[in-house]
Amino acid sequence: MRKYFFVIFLICSGLCTAQQTYRTEAAEIIFDASTPLEDIYAVNEKVNMVLSENGDMASLLLVKEFNFKKKLMQEHFNENYIESDKYPKAYFVGKIASFDPEQITEDPKPFELSGDLTMHGVTRPITTTVTLNRDGDSIVVETAFVVRTEDHKIKVPRLLFKKIAQEIQVQVTARLNRS
Repeated sequence: MRKYFFVIFLICSGLCTAQQTYRTEAAEIIFDASTPLEDIYAVNEKVNMVLSENGDMASLLLVKEFNFKKKLMQEHFNENYIESDKYPKAYFVGKIASFDPEQITEDPKPFELSGDLTMHGVTRPITTTVTLNRDGDSIVVETAFVVRTEDHKIKVPRLLFKKIAQEIQVQVTARLNRS
């Protein structure tokens, strides 16, 4: 619960008023839980993200904002799997290693991103590569990683094991503007 308030504080305060920050309320997260038997794909384009000049990064999303092609699939996702009424938000708090805003150019550059991902009431550490580049005054952020359903206590009925991937592919894209 304490981390949740920290994330809200980071997003609302811009991480720290003395630091230069970059932020957006329109980052995009795509997840793919497809298997050969079922195409399960969803997009959330209303993700809040903030990045400070020292490399601190935070992101917050409303789980119900994920949109599926099939409304029944979206309903099952929210009610049966992610339980979005009980766990309405997911968030990430982390740090980009060796981050220096002056190193960010128009050419994409990889950095290591480490932090804690909280969803479905479970917080797990995550480390991945994030690619950053400048586009005018904005910083473009791209990353991809895997989330295992069992790591976040998301229960998939045995009957559906072959239809829903146990390792969810997640892609994040954001255009962060100076604030």
